[in-house]
Amino acid sequence: MPRVIPRPASSAKQVGTMTGDPNKAVPLPSGPASLCFDKDVFMKDGFDVDNFVMECRRRVPLETLRDDLNTYLKILRSAMIELINKDYADFVNLSTNLVGMDKAITNLTVPLGEMKDQVMTVKVAMEEAVHAVEEKLKHREQIREKKACLQRLMNIISSVEKIEKLLGISDNESTTGTLTGQLIERVANEFNKLQFNVTKSKGHALVDKIRPRITTITTTLQYSLEGHFVEGLENGNVEILQQCLRTYALIDKIKDAENLFRINVVRPYMEKVILIFTLHYLGDLKLQT
Repeated sequence: MPRVIPRPASSAKQVGTMTGDPNKAVPLPSGPASLCFDKDVFMKDGFDVDNFVMECRRRVPLETLRDDLNTYLKILRSAMIELINKDYADFVNLSTNLVGMDKAITNLTVPLGEMKDQVMTVKVAMEEAVHAVEEKLKHREQIREKKACLQRLMNIISSVEKIEKLLGISDNESTTGTLTGQLIERVANEFNKLQFNVTKSKGHALVDKIRPRITTITTTLQYSLEGHFVEGLENGNVEILQQCLRTYALIDKIKDAENLFRINVVRPYMEKVILIFTLHYLGDLKLQT
């Protein structure tokens, strides 16, 4: 049997829009009490044909559902005719008022088209202005980045020259003298700034050109710092050791301090302990023999 699709709900909504108040729908007419469905179900927003048929099939056969739908459809048609007859004047006025509407719409076409063109012109102009502003902002950002890069390069040159002066490094040779603790710490502060700017300017031609001078500075600083640290270890000078450790931490070379402590303190102590243990062990062997 072909599936029956009920139409009353849409018909009822159409009736409601013809009464002068489109937001107020006319109630559906009542049907016989023997109908197998509730007429109000057609007016629900979530009405679904398949669910409706499945629900009805649980109660009655499809033939009964078809007959009840046909019966109620006749009732709806009769109600529609009565409504049209009741508001016949309104239906006639509606068709009369529509006369000449096509001419009025045609008259609006030209000004609306002109307005559309004007809006599109303004839109294009706004888009061009926005694009121009974005390009200027990009250009300004590029200038800002170049200025920052140039400033870093200037800081690198300034730091290199300042450190070389503090360390007494000439153009052709480096000093090997031990510096004072305060001077080493001062150099380390400037060296830390130098390393930061070099990292930010990595790959620049000027950095590559000046790198040999930076290497000389690094070697000289480490040599002076090592000598000062070893001196503090040998003399047990806590103030010197604290100053050296601060400097190592500042230039991120803590492992160098650990290696120096291992070589100059731990290794001699362990060698001494092992030697004493060995001598005692050999002495015990001689006594046993």
